[in-house]
Amino acid sequence: MHRRILALLLCTTTVVTSKPGITQHDSSWIASHCALINGQRWTEKPFPVLYVLVAQLFVGQPYRAGTLDTELHERCRFTSEGFDCVTLVESALALAQSVALGQCSYNQFMHQLERIRYRRGILDGYLSRLHYTSEWIADNVAKGIVRDVTRQLEGKFVRKRLNFMSTHAELYPQLRDSSVLIGKLRTIERRLSRQPMAIIPLERLASALGGIQSGDIVAIATTKPGLDYAHLGIALRSGGKLSLIHASSKSGKVTLEPSLEEYVRSYPSAAGISVVRPLTPVERASR
Repeated sequence: MHRRILALLLCTTTVVTSKPGITQHDSSWIASHCALINGQRWTEKPFPVLYVLVAQLFVGQPYRAGTLDTELHERCRFTSEGFDCVTLVESALALAQSVALGQCSYNQFMHQLERIRYRRGILDGYLSRLHYTSEWIADNVAKGIVRDVTRQLEGKFVRKRLNFMSTHAELYPQLRDSSVLIGKLRTIERRLSRQPMAIIPLERLASALGGIQSGDIVAIATTKPGLDYAHLGIALRSGGKLSLIHASSKSGKVTLEPSLEEYVRSYPSAAGISVVRPLTPVERASR
């Protein structure tokens, strides 16, 4: 899936809202969750376990797509009013990192969210956002935020031509009237198309499932032309069962799929999965 396409094609964007008063609401939402997490002493657990516990706090929240692209000006955005598959994964990860770093606050949360969401952790316009999931994975591996364990779990390298955004510029407000941005985007897409992606094909899925741990981020690779991945979720292993926490457009909310395997196999256009494991943050809180 491309990370931020349309609600029908992907699970879509990141978090945003420009409505008055939302910043205070979102700040209070983060503060209340920080207090809850600290009160439960979840920071004493391994970081991937902390991450999946934090992710479970999002279950039941509304599904909301397209929130990142409501403004032409690029800024790191968050709204607690709803999540798509990408914003769920990023927001839960940023919140877990903030808690683990010992400074769980709205400012620290937004700092971590920016590090996760943008190339090299630097917000520098629309194209600095990690739009394609394959680059999101590679960049966050390089930043030490996650580790790609796909090859350890029956994965193999594949290449795919990525061009969905540049060939469907009408779907993106920022691209519709900007031939300059489209040209720069094509350069990014050509670079990404040369980079191999590690994917566990569907025929190897069953044997790979045993190695997936709670807190692993699961990306569903797609057969759709021009796209790399179609969906993201967070694995939960409990009582011998492997489930998936994800933001579902079909359910209209963040939900828990009882069987990760069944969900992946029933997902339209699924070609396989990639698995990345969140790493304990070592960066000192800077804000």
